[in-house]
Amino acid sequence: MNGLPTLQSVSENVAMWSVADNDFAAILNAGQPAGQALARWGLRLLKQQRIDEAAAVLRSALALAPCDPALWINYGLTLDKSKDYSEAAACFEKSLTFSPHQPDAWLLLGLACKKGGDFVGAEAAYRKTLELDPFHVIAWQCLGLLKEAEKDYPAAIEYFNNCIRSGGASAPILANFGKLCFQTGRFPEAYDAYRKAVELDSSNLLFRQMSRKARFLCDVLKLVPIENTVEAYRASFVPPENFAEPDLIDLFDQSIALLGGFGQVNFALRLGKQRLELWPGSETIPYLLQSMANDSRLDRSPEGFIVEHFDALAENFDVHLVNGLGYDIPGKLVAAIQAATPAGHRYDVLDGGCGTGLCAPLLRPMARTLIGVDLSPKMLDQAAKRGLYDEIVLEEFTRFLDRSPARFDLVVAADVFIYFGEVNRIFKAAATAIRPGGLLAFSTESGPDAGYCLLPSGRFAHAPDYVRGVAGADFVEELCAETTVRLETTRRLSGHLFVFRRR
Repeated sequence: MNGLPTLQSVSENVAMWSVADNDFAAILNAGQPAGQALARWGLRLLKQQRIDEAAAVLRSALALAPCDPALWINYGLTLDKSKDYSEAAACFEKSLTFSPHQPDAWLLLGLACKKGGDFVGAEAAYRKTLELDPFHVIAWQCLGLLKEAEKDYPAAIEYFNNCIRSGGASAPILANFGKLCFQTGRFPEAYDAYRKAVELDSSNLLFRQMSRKARFLCDVLKLVPIENTVEAYRASFVPPENFAEPDLIDLFDQSIALLGGFGQVNFALRLGKQRLELWPGSETIPYLLQSMANDSRLDRSPEGFIVEHFDALAENFDVHLVNGLGYDIPGKLVAAIQAATPAGHRYDVLDGGCGTGLCAPLLRPMARTLIGVDLSPKMLDQAAKRGLYDEIVLEEFTRFLDRSPARFDLVVAADVFIYFGEVNRIFKAAATAIRPGGLLAFSTESGPDAGYCLLPSGRFAHAPDYVRGVAGADFVEELCAETTVRLETTRRLSGHLFVFRRR
């Protein structure tokens, strides 16, 4: 924290401001001492959002009353509004040294710490607030939001529940609680929270939408006849909402995936069969039902499933995967490649299963040429918008490798092996396309102790020793590292990064 102005500087400032500002002059002329006049005027400037002026005035006030806890709070608020969060936190701490029994000051300290990225300090400050005021609604809410940001959903649910019990049952807080319950598979609690949020704010279309989705899942779990479940869903729409059949189909599909992901496989299978009876022709649902039933005949994901599934996700894929699920494999995989790459070396690169091109910005600096290949036309449409590929190819990954002999010296396959159980086909095709000394870099999801297995998600998981064994005589392992892949329901999926060198 910078030093306060000298008393001489304060005297000069008071003289200057009393001439330049009529408001300040009026406060002084009313007979208030200079220190109190500065404090009052500084707070007025802060409320008027004249932040820089407020900061200067409050600093002068503090020079006259350096032990005033309220002044330190107000000065901290000006720094917080200037996004100088560490200095704001220091001011709140200073105030608390003079008057430690201030719940709201501890809350402000927590907020400043969180904005500055100090989650540990924020949690400690919020907890101190609650020590002083166990029913502090905002502190419980802030603690819940902090845990939500940390992906600690059980704790976030507990703290939002405490917020509600402490009198904070507003529509937004109930909806946030409902969202957390929904994300963790606690569908009855989610429905109850969203229903109450709708009662408080019936005009909020998002609350209404989530309420009906949660009720749909509750009815499925209670084995309500599907015709009754669908009718209740239709009846929940009120103007200006409009029921649309495609939205209902999407709800079936999302519910099947959610139930499978939370281990409610029997309910997911039942709903999936009903979905196919009502709307046959899907490529995705039959495959997911086979996956949930652990069909041992499957050794790779069908191409029709890949196309239908990723075409449907393409438009919002990056936001959902990166922001929503915390997917970070492209950065980790490229870092692993760089560790095996001489400084300044450039490759002819194939980005296999490139999707929307998440790897492209990271691969482009090390590429002489950069080719993207994928099965999903709509994903490739998104990849093309990046303008980073020299060529984009709509084709199955291994077939493209087969017809590209010795064309590449780096093949990257982020989240591609997870759609193959038996990976021998990939290694053989890669051996055709990669020049001697070139690299094959890819990610996998952690699987059984040996071999591979099909997961209810429709993806495959692989044991590292199985991958090494299949690599065979054509490749030498450069790197195998444990990692996490993405968020799956409420946990981070574990996986591996591999880099192999072509002999």
